[in-house]
Amino acid sequence: MASSSIDPQVRLSIELALTGTNASKSWLAKQEEAGRALGMTGAEMDIARRGKSFDFNTSVALSLALNPSRETHQRALRAGLSEEACAEIGRISRLAVRQSHDPLLEALEAWVASP
Repeated sequence: MASSSIDPQVRLSIELALTGTNASKSWLAKQEEAGRALGMTGAEMDIARRGKSFDFNTSVALSLALNPSRETHQRALRAGLSEEACAEIGRISRLAVRQSHDPLLEALEAWVASP
């Protein structure tokens, strides 16, 4: 598995922002569990679900993930994110968009959550 150019907390914050509260209850619980394991507070996870963060760099990453335009890409680079991190955020965002329109996603989430 390739290493990520994005911090695990930032990556989870992006996932939280992209799924918001639209995921299944079991998926939301898994995200919550993952956040706690990474040391995130409930407030950090709640605000990430709204596409925001208390941390500047995470806010920039969330902005790029939620609005992957040339302008937000340039803003992210000026804020100090690497080209590699911006590209990875773009891939995560595109994957989330594809999955949000995939009717099999809920079935997959249910299958993963089943004992």
